[in-house]
Amino acid sequence: MGSRRNLCSLGLALAVVSPLLACQPEIGQTPRIPVAEAPACTNQNFSPEALFSQAKPSTVVISSSDGQGSGFIVQHQDGNTLLVSNAHVVEGADSVTVRWADGAQEEAAVMRTAGGSTPQTDLALLQVRGIRGKPLNLKKSQPNVGADVVAIGAPKGLEFSLTRGVVSSLREGGDILQIDAPINPGNSGGPVLDRTGCVVGIVTFQLTDSEGLNFAVAASVIREFLLQAKADRGSPESGPAKRTEINPSNPGSATSASATCWFQMQSDAERLDGFRCKVSSRVNANGHKVFDVVEPNGLERTVVLWEDKTAEVLINGQRYEGEWLKDDEGDIRVNVNGGVFAFRYRE
Repeated sequence: MGSRRNLCSLGLALAVVSPLLACQPEIGQTPRIPVAEAPACTNQNFSPEALFSQAKPSTVVISSSDGQGSGFIVQHQDGNTLLVSNAHVVEGADSVTVRWADGAQEEAAVMRTAGGSTPQTDLALLQVRGIRGKPLNLKKSQPNVGADVVAIGAPKGLEFSLTRGVVSSLREGGDILQIDAPINPGNSGGPVLDRTGCVVGIVTFQLTDSEGLNFAVAASVIREFLLQAKADRGSPESGPAKRTEINPSNPGSATSASATCWFQMQSDAERLDGFRCKVSSRVNANGHKVFDVVEPNGLERTVVLWEDKTAEVLINGQRYEGEWLKDDEGDIRVNVNGGVFAFRYRE
């Protein structure tokens, strides 16, 4: 099938006249299957235990030839996972090894760094093939001095450790957070979260021969770095900080050969991106055959296909109605008011 498909290639009748929707069947007012997004920052007051449980799957340990650090997910894009870390963690490397909380290891490409000549530029953008974890939300507002925070990282190689403290001060016009949460080598590049569960900073350095004088680059600076990286992507004048980018999966790649499901990664996308998912079937209490499609990030879609070519999809307790068909290769495609995915199942 290949890791990318053209949505118009499967032979559905044109049901609408809008050019954008010309390849999508019209299905009343049924809600579209949503494109996953990071949860918004709220006024919730999570406990340290809850913060760690939520953020751990989104945090990685980074290993290079020069040492170890940390990083965390900020975005899913074009079927890949983007992470941020410190420039000094990946210095001189085009790729590094990342280890997830479930023990899995894989290679991450260093797409670019901000240079690392100052604390504010101690940032790096990494890319991992496929969809992993959930992005952590960057908080738009500055934390207050005295606000409770936690840091997650690998201090002295002790992976996925949590420390807690408060924001001691805002430095450099708010670009740098001074925190008293204990920090050690290996914490660099790890997220600093407040009680809402959002990232307020990324650990960058500590003052040696001192106690409790630790520092993080503020979320506002991280956001500016990511916006600049997006603006420069593909530009021939992006400068020496730009690194080799891992291309999205393409036909003929290992990911393509092993793909078992395909998703429309953006609401206006005209192609589907392939991933290795777990697809199984069972018979429910009513005697109907049900398919369970478990995505790489753990999200489960329960799918029922009816003989009249209508489909029911259940995601996180939300029920969606749509249509389904089999393509020329025998794979099942489901369309819910323009939200499209496909999966492969063989008896």
